[in-house]
Amino acid sequence: MSCTQLKRLAMVASLFWGGLHACAQATFNIAHYNMSSGFAVGSSVRETPNGYIVFGVQTQLDTTRQDCSTTLFSEDGSFTSEQLIHKPRYENFGGYSDPVSSIPWDSGFIAGLYTFSGGEPLDTLWAARFNVHGDTLWTKPILIDTFAYARKAVAFNHRFYFTGMDGNFTSLPYSAYAMRTDSMANIEFFQRYPQLESRSIAVDETGNMYLAGTASTKGYLLKIDSLGNELWNAFQPKPKGNWWGVKHVFGNKLLCMGEWKSFINPPPGQPYDNTMYLVMYDDNGNFLWDYSGLKCKPTSNLWATFTDGYQDSDSTFIVCGAIQQLAWNRALIYRFTADGDSLWRRDYAHFGNIANSPAFPELPWDIEPTSDGGMVLTGETWNGDTIPPYSDVNMWLLKLDAEGCLVPGCQYVGINEITYGLEHALQIWPNPSDGLIRISLQLPEGLPLEGDLLLQVFDMNGRLVIRKELGGALQQDVHLDLTAQPPGMYSAHISDKQRILTGAKILLR
Repeated sequence: MSCTQLKRLAMVASLFWGGLHACAQATFNIAHYNMSSGFAVGSSVRETPNGYIVFGVQTQLDTTRQDCSTTLFSEDGSFTSEQLIHKPRYENFGGYSDPVSSIPWDSGFIAGLYTFSGGEPLDTLWAARFNVHGDTLWTKPILIDTFAYARKAVAFNHRFYFTGMDGNFTSLPYSAYAMRTDSMANIEFFQRYPQLESRSIAVDETGNMYLAGTASTKGYLLKIDSLGNELWNAFQPKPKGNWWGVKHVFGNKLLCMGEWKSFINPPPGQPYDNTMYLVMYDDNGNFLWDYSGLKCKPTSNLWATFTDGYQDSDSTFIVCGAIQQLAWNRALIYRFTADGDSLWRRDYAHFGNIANSPAFPELPWDIEPTSDGGMVLTGETWNGDTIPPYSDVNMWLLKLDAEGCLVPGCQYVGINEITYGLEHALQIWPNPSDGLIRISLQLPEGLPLEGDLLLQVFDMNGRLVIRKELGGALQQDVHLDLTAQPPGMYSAHISDKQRILTGAKILLR
């Protein structure tokens, strides 16, 4: 019986906590390579009965086309299968934050995808319906234009909602649009909003729509009713910026996720100040609070943005984003209270990205809750690999537990910043063990440290069982004696004074 099946059985039997302890949450950090030596990017991820499905865009196997793909992974993150839609032209799901929607009233997913170029005169926007196995149940052309594409789909109350950009011979330059269809993608409502470049849409319980994106180089949020009437708009309270996503949360609030900056292109001598940024509004457009996160490397116009998030089952929410700073390019994951107070932050990379290079970002495009109380993220991770059969842009899948930990127990270490991508630097054997354990640490040469290394081992209740100073050697062997500890799951973490560098699970029998 799988972990997910065990947890679901425990829930049905009112033994939820027993089910959780009987099978620890699976976590993993993997890159999926496009075997045709082309790029692969994950745009949306969802849990399925057998694992996870990622909707993305990849180079086709003939290496000349761009295709939308559905990629299946097992519960432990192992690659299962992949399908490409194979339309006759280039295609995309939208290319931005979480463009695909689950369908609440039925199993499966809805997406707006668009085809373009390939020697054809017109772009075509399609609605595409998928089942939980990634099979395409149907596609339907819903907008044929000289310039048309999708950026976000939402399924609500047996209807589909889409937003994106559109332009034809009578309405150039292109405009944002909002569109509502029935459950078979027959258009019920379509209207353009030329003042806005739209990147996301949210829908409330009465069918009002909220378009988020950019207008006049600033983040912009527009509320429209079910007939398309503009009810109010709100500019980002910063000089410049952008919204990548908007979520309707806590009943009557709107969370906008993106970045702000002082200049699009700063004058000579003025540093870049691209900054991760959140704003919470109520559904009448009133500003409630904002949060400015980390800034990018000041010498370059690099990533510093929130991209996606979700409301958790309690009164908190999770958001993810990307940062490129002085020596670390990484994805960030935060947990906030409803009032905007940060509870914790975790930093992740797939590839270590220890070189001070602006070329290799770690970009999360979607983060979603999972049935075990954890979270799963997809996006793109870069490694600069140009040797076939790999590409330097790879699909990224990151599964974490409820505390945002790749190695359970990271919340006990006392450090929020976790810089993984170094998982294989820590080897433990035998594992499972009777208690006498050897640890081999092989951190890469040149890894910058903030102080000496520290080894900490915790049990699953957060009790510290071993604390050992390791000095500054990046490669060393350590012997541990856990024979006095009861059987169960333990976690080992290697950190310096600033961040957790690597870790591993230990099973005592």
